[in-house]
Amino acid sequence: MYEFIKKNHSYLQAGFFLTFAASIGQTFYFALYAGNIRDELGLSHGSYGGLYTAATLLSALTMLYTGKMVDYVNVRYLSFFVLILLGLSSIAFSFINSAFFLLIVFYLLRITGQGMSTHTSSTFIAKTFSSMRGKAIAVTVLGRAFGEMIMPITALLLIAFVGWRNAWIYTGLFILFIIAPYVFYLLKQRDIYEPDLNKKLNTTIYENQINYRRSDVIKNKFFYLILSSILAPPFICTGIFFHSYHLIEIKGWSTEIYALTMPIFSLLLIIFVIFSGWAVDKWSAKDLTSFYLIPLAIGCIILAIGKNEVAMILFMVCAGATTGFATSIAGSLWAELYGTKYLGEVKALVMSCVVASTAIAPGIMGYLIDISVSLSDQILVCSVYMIMITGLLLWKRKAI
Repeated sequence: MYEFIKKNHSYLQAGFFLTFAASIGQTFYFALYAGNIRDELGLSHGSYGGLYTAATLLSALTMLYTGKMVDYVNVRYLSFFVLILLGLSSIAFSFINSAFFLLIVFYLLRITGQGMSTHTSSTFIAKTFSSMRGKAIAVTVLGRAFGEMIMPITALLLIAFVGWRNAWIYTGLFILFIIAPYVFYLLKQRDIYEPDLNKKLNTTIYENQINYRRSDVIKNKFFYLILSSILAPPFICTGIFFHSYHLIEIKGWSTEIYALTMPIFSLLLIIFVIFSGWAVDKWSAKDLTSFYLIPLAIGCIILAIGKNEVAMILFMVCAGATTGFATSIAGSLWAELYGTKYLGEVKALVMSCVVASTAIAPGIMGYLIDISVSLSDQILVCSVYMIMITGLLLWKRKAI
């Protein structure tokens, strides 16, 4: 493993920093500013969530077209362009003064951050590696975990010392002048090293024989069952993270508990990304898909019925475990099932669905909160859904 990382460190670093930069387009990061934005613009939970939902749905639709660029455009230039847009979008966010302006910058940060930065990284790595794909994806996904670990604390410090608007400016400048040029340098053409050459050859031959187009994938009846599992963690975690301060208020917990427990989530994500990366290479992403929702289902039950702040800590542990598994699985699963030639096209479809799920979660949960449906009850329903999907996947495991 050390030799693999050492000889491929440039590409792995590029993937790491792409996923790290994507942090500012993720829900957990927006949640840190939700109170300030709603207060200044006079938005309710439902209207704020509705704007976020609309912007994210627009980015999901855009991803259907921009996502397949990874199959045809030089990834070095594509990554640089995406990061430049991400940095500029961060700076633009500091100037929001209306709901319409908020909608626009939400869209820009979601499509460049959560959408294209993450998609470009995972697709490029999945296409580049085969026998060590799971481990390669695990290494690059640590960028997300690193972002979730340090960005909440960094954001709180920036807000305290320079204000929330300047925090977005400094973040954008860091991406523009540090991350984007460095990733551009790292993605120069380089040789690839993978130690298990026999497995690499066999995997490559197999994946070259099953090059599905997007039109083929949507005709596969098991695609929708697997997709319903893959969409559960982003939908549920996005909804909970987005409305975390509302949950904290109704539970009577400390307002800092969300930011302080995010590093726990990230630590567990790191541990399970590394473990699942090894597990994907040893078994397969398809096999792991049948089990990985169990920790999050347990965590949702604990969070829903918990009476003190320990419930939030335990939820973050469980959510981190499932998210770690989900990240490695999602990076490898579609290559295993549908080949790598049109992987960008296939993953663009999946990524659009993922983005759409994160779009509707805040809006739906916010609307339900506004009509007095308890967030705790909503979280319990989510746990029941995951238990049902897990049962279906175990039942159909051999047929998939």
